[in-house]
Amino acid sequence: MRREPSRREILALAAGVSSLSRVYAASSDFWNKKDPSEWSSQEIDQLTSKSPWAKEVTASVAVDGQGGGMGRQRGGMGGGMGGGMGGPLGGGMGGGGMGRHGGGMPSQNYRGTVRWETAKPVMEALKSQQFPEAFKDHYVISVSGIPVNTGSRRRQQSQDDDSNSQQSTQETLDRLKGVTALQPKTKRDVQPGIVQQPPSASYGTVWFGFSKDMLALKPEDKEVTFVTQFGRMSLKAKFVLKDMLYKGELAV
Repeated sequence: MRREPSRREILALAAGVSSLSRVYAASSDFWNKKDPSEWSSQEIDQLTSKSPWAKEVTASVAVDGQGGGMGRQRGGMGGGMGGGMGGPLGGGMGGGGMGRHGGGMPSQNYRGTVRWETAKPVMEALKSQQFPEAFKDHYVISVSGIPVNTGSRRRQQSQDDDSNSQQSTQETLDRLKGVTALQPKTKRDVQPGIVQQPPSASYGTVWFGFSKDMLALKPEDKEVTFVTQFGRMSLKAKFVLKDMLYKGELAV
């Protein structure tokens, strides 16, 4: 016959759960409790992939039998790490794959990361990362793991042509300026003045520079949303400014 747990056992179990919750809560903002030199590799991974400064984005695009992209897609946000390899402005499937896209049409799923690169804790975690002089006095936000171009097959073939690749890449970066913005909750939207790939030419990564003179963020602005469009995929990530405090100051 099964014995029902006693009240003392129930209370002990509840206390254990509460203790674990406190441990998790403490580890969730370790950046304000520990010196950067004490951060573990797991903590650095958490900060740079799933934290107030790093948001997961997911998207899917319908594909035809020829490998081209077509149709609308979905975008999202959360926390986590994407990644993947592709062409110069390509990306990869960070745990994504093939699915079905409205009406039974096959779709390609992608998962990537939107990260606030110039936030001090992120820079502390990625000490070797350097920004070109052009990004001085700019907020730098990156998108990684999502392919920039998900359009027609002809566009992909053009990118694969060595003679057109550099021009096509620059045209793509220029186009991104017009479809990308930071949208503060209490201020006017701002578009990036600079869009570049990292000097290391990391596959599937793009840097967006927003002038601090045009947008001076403060904690009281509450939240700001980053929006862009990679090919046919709309991407969006919301950053809550009150959660982005590092040692008492807003870190952006």
